Amino acid sequence: MKIISADDISKVENQTKNLDKDSLVIFDCDNVLTTVKVGAFSIQNKNFLKNYLRRESVSKDEFYDKIRLVLINENTYIVNRRMVDLVANLSKRNIRHMVATSYSVRPLKEVPNPIQWRINNLHKMGYFFEKSWPDQKEDIVLNDFGTDHNPTFHSGVLFCDIFSKGDCVRSFFECIGWIPKKIVFVDDVLRNLSDVGEFCDENKIEYIGIEYLESQHINSHVPFSDGLGKIQMDHLMDKSIWLKDEEAHKILSDS
Repeated sequence: MKIISADDISKVENQTKNLDKDSLVIFDCDNVLTTVKVGAFSIQNKNFLKNYLRRESVSKDEFYDKIRLVLINENTYIVNRRMVDLVANLSKRNIRHMVATSYSVRPLKEVPNPIQWRINNLHKMGYFFEKSWPDQKEDIVLNDFGTDHNPTFHSGVLFCDIFSKGDCVRSFFECIGWIPKKIVFVDDVLRNLSDVGEFCDENKIEYIGIEYLESQHINSHVPFSDGLGKIQMDHLMDKSIWLKDEEAHKILSDS
């Protein structure tokens, strides 16, 4: 297992430029392919979010459901436009690639088809991962997780929901009957990189994990305070309403 840190896209480009057709590149979505300019969810403020969720005893299921309300109410940005070109280039070279995201598959009133919403959002940004999986015409549901919201593979995107990305990748390979000789995994969360790396070590797959942190530069200018974040998170958890920064600032200044 080899894990490196990258503050810009150049290391990702270097690690993917000489891959062959027995390789697979996996990308996280949020803060790797796309991002929202929200201080509470930026990398540099991750301790605020961890402390809030622990203090308020918010379950993973509840948090993953609510987080989608943030995504549908905020503008989405590409972290680096060179990433769009990188993904397109992988398609041209016939190098398999996919997304592994913690985005939830559970429908909400505001997001009745969360899988298609995520795919459509990626398409708007210029990402088309289904080109790498032309034979996978139907959803692959990973039923061995034993829930009513099992991880699902659709159009080149593996929706892991609350489950370990390492476990989801393992189950996905078992379903399709293929294991790559090498995996390059790009994620901003070190735990996810380690989980997939452990799977690769167990199966003697060459592995490069890239802790990709470029989104923190995009969000570094976003004004943030714990008070602002608490107002936003309280509204999100209690009322299923996401307050944009300007709305939360007004409440904070009036209090």
